[in-house]
Amino acid sequence: MVSRRDQIKRVAAGLFVENGVAGTSVRDIAERVGMLSGSLYHHFPSKDAIAFAILDDFLTDLNARYRSVLPHVSGMREELRALVYSSIEIAEMHPYATEIYQNEMSYHGPGAPDAIAEAVRTAHTFWIDAATRASATGELRAGLDPVDFARMLREGVWWSIRYHRAHLSERRDEVTDTVVAAFVDGGAAPVIQANSDAGGAEGPIADRLDRIERRLEELAKHLVDEP
Repeated sequence: MVSRRDQIKRVAAGLFVENGVAGTSVRDIAERVGMLSGSLYHHFPSKDAIAFAILDDFLTDLNARYRSVLPHVSGMREELRALVYSSIEIAEMHPYATEIYQNEMSYHGPGAPDAIAEAVRTAHTFWIDAATRASATGELRAGLDPVDFARMLREGVWWSIRYHRAHLSERRDEVTDTVVAAFVDGGAAPVIQANSDAGGAEGPIADRLDRIERRLEELAKHLVDEP
């Protein structure tokens, strides 16, 4: 059963995205929940406290999920896919938390609350560490800065969540696969295939072109030699 406190946070989150924290009043939240404004103050001292709780709960669960899944995967693709999928899962559990963070400068700007800023730094570290490991092992394409790559991938995930918010639960796997294909597979170092033997049809393109040219030369010589 959803507690009254969680109900307030969920309702407030939707209003904060619709109208902004500044444009939402305690009365707006209370009316949408179906309670008196005075009663709401028994759960939260202010609307800013509600916004803080929404983000704090989200980031706490997000970092806990990252910590729980990463020890069970290895390699660039599996680690980053786990981070993408986990992010979407936690975003489903905390509707609109990512959008509130993106929209509200007071939570991601220089004056952000210390607890929120520290939790965000911790979350970023998981992505940066995974990309840095991939760079060190040669899995990340040479020339890509792991920190920039991690930031772009992470931001791509959060904007994808925002774009697919209305149907996120039904499209979790699809969104994950799309993000991984676009960013992770696209950022992977190219696989160098071993050369096949000289007569093989699947050798490198340059070798096949050389064989074709030699064959054309042989055919031309044969035609010239014919009476």
